[in-house]
Order: sequence, then C-alpha cells, then structure tokens
Amino acid sequence: MNFRLLIWIIMAIVAGLAGGQLLPVEAFSATESVRLILSGLLQFFIPLIVLAFIAAGIAELRGKIGRMLSFSTLLAYVDTVIGIGLGVLAAVLIIPRIVNGDTSAQAGVKLPDPFFELDIEPPLAVISALILAFILGIGSAWEKSQTLRKLLLEFRDIVLWAIQKIVMPIIPFFIFFTFLKLSAEGKIISNIPIFAGMFVLIVLLQWLWLAAEYAVAGIVSRTSPLPMMRAMVPAYLTGMGTMSSAVTMPVALRQAKTVKSVDQSVTDFTIPLFNTVHQACAGIGIAIAAMTVSVITTGELPDLATIFVFILLLAVIEVGAVGIPGGSILASLGVLQSILGFGDPEIGLMLTLFAIQDSFAAAGNVTGDGALTMIVNRFFGTKNSEEEINA
Repeated sequence: MNFRLLIWIIMAIVAGLAGGQLLPVEAFSATESVRLILSGLLQFFIPLIVLAFIAAGIAELRGKIGRMLSFSTLLAYVDTVIGIGLGVLAAVLIIPRIVNGDTSAQAGVKLPDPFFELDIEPPLAVISALILAFILGIGSAWEKSQTLRKLLLEFRDIVLWAIQKIVMPIIPFFIFFTFLKLSAEGKIISNIPIFAGMFVLIVLLQWLWLAAEYAVAGIVSRTSPLPMMRAMVPAYLTGMGTMSSAVTMPVALRQAKTVKSVDQSVTDFTIPLFNTVHQACAGIGIAIAAMTVSVITTGELPDLATIFVFILLLAVIEVGAVGIPGGSILASLGVLQSILGFGDPEIGLMLTLFAIQDSFAAAGNVTGDGALTMIVNRFFGTKNSEEEINA
C-alpha cells in the first residue's frame, strides 16, 4: 500500500467523520446508494483476486528448486499460522479488557433507506474460489498443462489490471461513505480509544514475534541471530518508509548477504521467495484488527471453532495470494466475510485499520525473512552437498 493511497484514506476518514455529523438525514439516502454500489463492486472482485493470485502463484512454482522451495514455503506457512495464532490469543485476552464490556455507541440517527439498490453478485463464493484455485494451480503444474498455466498467468494479469484501475481507486471512496454512515450512527468516535489500544497491541506483538523468530532461528541454526538482526535494521526502516515489502526486498537481499554465516546462494533464493510468501506480521495485524472489529460490532468474540478455521485459512491467503497491490488485506477480505461474517461496515473498518498499521506490517514481514533464511540455511547451506540444494 503506497503512501499516496494512505493519504487518500486518511482524508476519506476525516471527511467521513465530519460529514456524518454535519449532513442532514435526508442526504443519506443518496450516500447509502453509492456506498452499496461500491460495496458490491469490491465483493465482486474478492473471489476473483483469491482465484487469480493463488492459482497463478502455484502455477509459477513449477520448475523451481524442489526440496528447498517446499521446505521454505512450508516454513513460511507454519510461521504465519503461529504468528496469527499468537495475535488472536493476545486479542482474545486483551481487547475485551480494553473495551471493558462497554460497546455502546454515542447518540446517533437512524438512516433512511437508500434511493435504490443495485445488486452485484460475486461470480462464486470465496471458499469455492480457494478450492478451485488449488485445483487449477496444481493441475497447471503438470508438464503437459502449458495452455492452462498460460491462461492462469494471463487471468492474473487481467485481475491485476482491474485491481490497479478499479479496486484501488474506489477504496478511499468506499471508506469515506462507510465512515459517513458509521459516524452518523454514532459508532466511531466512542471507539477511538479502543482502536488506539489495538494499534499499540499490534505493533508490540509484531516486535515480539520478530524476537521469537530470531530466537528460534538462532537455536535451529546454532549460530547467533544478532548479526542478521543488525543487518536487517536498514530493511526494517525502509519498509517503514515505503510501506511495501516488494520495494524493500532489494534492501533486504543486500543486507542479508552481509551476514557471513549464511550461504549467499541460499540468501539469493530465500529472500525473494519469503518476500512474497512470508507475511506473518501482516497476518498478526489482520487477526488482531478482526477480533477488535468483531467485539465492537457484535459485542463478542467469534467461537473457538470459527477462530481456528479463520487462523488456518488466513495463513493460506497470506502465503498463497502473492503480489497483490494494496497489501494482503484485499485477499483476506474473503476470509473475513465468509468465516467471520463481516459486512460492509466491518470491511470498511478493516481496510482502514490495516492501512494505518501497514508500514509496521511491511517492515516486520521483510525483517522476519532474515530469521527464516537462517533456518533454511541450516539445512541447505554450504555444509550440505550441492545436490541437496538443487534437488
């Protein structure tokens, strides 16, 4: 998510909060009509994003390094699952205390019905899109599936164009109309202290998870993690400034190569790979924000079974849906809708909350790549045979 988009989102929030208090009630028939249209457009693209990027991501894995690729991808998934689980656990224990059992809103107004509603149905359900993505992606990995693989890559390019030209431009407007509605209904101002506490919790958990990643990397690799930690500080700061893991990747690669205890051939492979499939800190931010929004909007946390499924599927999205502009939040919207039952107001809040902490998520993602690289190096580094690296 780039800095310019963040500025537009902040402007949309401020304008929405002010407009919700100033506009006459009658005006909301028009604003709600526009909000519902924008919501329909976003929901239309959500399953297409999941299908296009996960299927193409799997298709692109064909022909790359075998065992090291499998090990690294599995490592990224396990790391992301545990990180998201830690975020959910912290949110379950702390967020209700911040809310303190009081989810009442300030006095608001009852909004009139919209002038009209234009139903825009998504082409398929999110879970169906996820299953279909795995089937098509794995099928395209067959040697004789050149046509299918080419179609998946071209389909991803089409969806990527749609994201850049349609989805990203309408997000600030969707947030504006969502905050307009929430402000008028009195559901925002009273919850600002809760959102502030959530933001602090996200950042602290991301730092804690980075410390845990490097501690485990030191134990597994049997080397001190401090050289890699020091080397990745410029990458962290770059991620903070750019709010983009992809833009920060060259800096992370350069810095990781300065660590003498890690084989550079491993670094050349893992840093670009983890830059796309390792999004643990982003997952932590999404998980904590989702639990917070759930408590604020429903007054309670999801049940244990729902949380368990949410953690596993969110990790799949974070690892599988690579290269999506605007951050992993776009791909995760489908899980938030289908598993947690989030509607338009909740989705608007999630887009906003993720954008605010996105710089910390991007910085944490790329910094954690160094720790995972140390672990991969333990099993595929120079002390192992060349055949094992290229198997």
